[in-house]
Amino acid sequence: MKEPKLFDISSLPYELSESDSVLNFLLAEPSAVYQHATTATENAIDKIRDGLPKQAIDTVLAKTNISRTQLSNILHISTRQLNRYEKDERLSIEQSNFLYEFTRIYTRGLDILGDAASIDAWLARPNMALGEVSPIELLDTGEGARMVNDLLSNIEYGFYS
Repeated sequence: MKEPKLFDISSLPYELSESDSVLNFLLAEPSAVYQHATTATENAIDKIRDGLPKQAIDTVLAKTNISRTQLSNILHISTRQLNRYEKDERLSIEQSNFLYEFTRIYTRGLDILGDAASIDAWLARPNMALGEVSPIELLDTGEGARMVNDLLSNIEYGFYS
């Protein structure tokens, strides 16, 4: 009797959910990419509620052109406090949420604009659609993050911004 051939799941074309992409960027560990999107979102929510590890801050600083001062402004903490985090400490829920949102916008910008240099320049440059304020300056509030995300949508769908 002939043995059945096993299906190779690695050959399946799949796309990471937005939550998976953000967590992969932040934590440098793949989450379960074959799970249903709701599970991936719940996984992100659980990680935010548990507090993202300090390693996520180091990862963002290493992978982006954002300064320590800019990141501390986004997280609503002083740069001194940001420097004090121990390797095994976790961020608060609020800080984890702001870090997650920044990373979500950054990874979305990477997908839309194509490379790190482009998104770094775009985040730092004052934008007329945002009242001549740079997108990075708005990411310290939920409404600011929504405005920046909407602007990325305009760019994605071909509206000049």
